[in-house]
Amino acid sequence: DGPQGGGEAQCPVEPQRSLAESQSLLKIRVLKDFAARVMFVGIFITENVLHTIHFEAEVDGMVAPAIAPLPREAAVCLHLVHIIFGMFGALFVIISGFDTAGRTALTKGTSMMLVFMSTITWTWWINRQGVPYWSMDPYPFWDVRCSADKRNRTVHILKNISIVGALTIFQQIAKYEMQASASKPSFFEGLVTALRPWSLGVTIGPQLVALAVIRRLLGISLPGYTATFMLVLSIMAVQTTANLVNSLKDFERGVDTKETAGDRTLVDGLISKGLLKALILVSLAWWLIFFAWSVVTTNFHPVVVSMAVLGTFLAIGYTAGPAPLKYLGLGDIVVFICFGPGVIAYSCVVLTGAFHWDVVAFTVPVTLYVVATLHANNYRDIEADRRSGARTVAILLGPRASLVYYDLLLLGAHAGAVALGHFRGCAGAWASLAALPQSVWLCVRIRRAATLRTQDDETAKSTMLFGVALGLGILTMPGPEPSRLGFGVTALVVAVLKVFAD
Repeated sequence: DGPQGGGEAQCPVEPQRSLAESQSLLKIRVLKDFAARVMFVGIFITENVLHTIHFEAEVDGMVAPAIAPLPREAAVCLHLVHIIFGMFGALFVIISGFDTAGRTALTKGTSMMLVFMSTITWTWWINRQGVPYWSMDPYPFWDVRCSADKRNRTVHILKNISIVGALTIFQQIAKYEMQASASKPSFFEGLVTALRPWSLGVTIGPQLVALAVIRRLLGISLPGYTATFMLVLSIMAVQTTANLVNSLKDFERGVDTKETAGDRTLVDGLISKGLLKALILVSLAWWLIFFAWSVVTTNFHPVVVSMAVLGTFLAIGYTAGPAPLKYLGLGDIVVFICFGPGVIAYSCVVLTGAFHWDVVAFTVPVTLYVVATLHANNYRDIEADRRSGARTVAILLGPRASLVYYDLLLLGAHAGAVALGHFRGCAGAWASLAALPQSVWLCVRIRRAATLRTQDDETAKSTMLFGVALGLGILTMPGPEPSRLGFGVTALVVAVLKVFAD
């Protein structure tokens, strides 16, 4: 019918789409969409496969000269960042097209690729083989007298800047769409929530410090990149197993509810219990295979056998079994052993063939940060844990004393690192203070109800910052002499990681 009474014509109202029908604009719909993604990030996958194949030659010929006078170990770490961030960032961009809510994957993937592009531009083009761009011939690149090498570098630098711009556009589109339209959490988001990759900093932090102490403070050569990398991945598998078991058991006991749970894996139905149990079996199998290999390789070394068995038992028994350790007030002690002396003693023998007290001692401060991560979770869940009959340290201390305990753990980590550096004659331990502002902020943040729900996640991310600061400090300043360069590089890396984590 036409308009009545001379009024204005009314536009037809589109029916509102349901949440399930609200698909991301970034979702792949035709073959052309997939081809475009592959053409955009395929080069990064190919490039990082080649970086992996020629790892040693590139570290010595390109990365180490570009960051001199930092030690070769720093170049190894940086090139690993190149490969991991570049490869996984590109894969996340492709995955985002298949996921029903690809915004999350695209946001994380582009962030990783931005880190890759920034660092690779410096090592490959701005300071190529230790020759800075600005020290080349004095002519601008548009001048006919400019050398071919400088023009080539200029083209690659400008190309990388344009790629950074394109990645930023994609990232912002994903963020704007996320803000503008809600959608049902996707399978990918559910999988990420279940695995909690942001919490893996509590494993990586102590291991980074242990590797720095072994290589620079003790001067012991590592067995090789493959064994070292597999060791860290396998210990991460143990933590993942413990996380998944904790999610399952807390849900079954009614500790995690829709109203209070910080872990949303099962309470929001992000993945099924069946899939969660399958993930537990996969991560546990990964660890057990490496455990068996390490026992045979070290000729059944008693430290390897005992610490691995103890760590596995404690990780699973934290919330599983007839007498879960979490509910007996032993959670903090369990976590301290699993992520501190126990696992570090195991790692030390696997990598060096012998036990070294210095390695364990220098990882204790990071382990205090790990315990703080657990305590942040238990402080948030005081009421839910009390209703379920649990006896965590947070319940035993009460709310006010729990806050003081949290403060002491974080600040004690810094004090412990500085004390170790003083008595052991390692100036690099002072570099851990680069993460002190973050520690102070966490002490303020936990007292705010609006941010309490994610306090454990933020503390886990900060464990990584603290571990990187301490480990990089030891790498660059293993002796008693402080270095402005060492402190400066550590502060810069911590700042970059903070931006990426946020």
